[in-house]
Amino acid sequence: MLIAVAATALALVMGAALATLPSGTTPTPLTRATLENFEAHNDAIEVESERHSADAAIVKVVIEPGGSTCWHHHPGVALVAIKSETFTEYDAKCEKSIYKAGKGFVESNDEVHLVRNHSKADAVLYVTFIVPTSTSPEGLLIDEPRPKGCNAR
Repeated sequence: MLIAVAATALALVMGAALATLPSGTTPTPLTRATLENFEAHNDAIEVESERHSADAAIVKVVIEPGGSTCWHHHPGVALVAIKSETFTEYDAKCEKSIYKAGKGFVESNDEVHLVRNHSKADAVLYVTFIVPTSTSPEGLLIDEPRPKGCNAR
């Protein structure tokens, strides 16, 4: 799911021959920190990284009206918070989900997706990645070809 959309990788990764290209998408890395190995439990929420060190990286992503990410997935887990406007996410089956300001979602399991802003104003979202420490800034987003039979771009 995500986002979308993701770190400097959106601007830098243009990868495979069949890959799609982002348009009107500006990622701004805000901060990154190493958490080492951790286990946290509170209020029925559990998070852990028991075998490897993990980093938390936060990226602000602005998608202009009509803009979109490339088809992609993320390593680790991405927690997405929508700050403003509405955007549409297409999954690998070309099924769409619409997300509005004040909502959020989680991306994991190498879910291939594309995010498009169909609104008339900039869509702004913040993505918190929890990834292996060895993940490069460019590796926060892994470019994918457009799924067969899906015309979303």
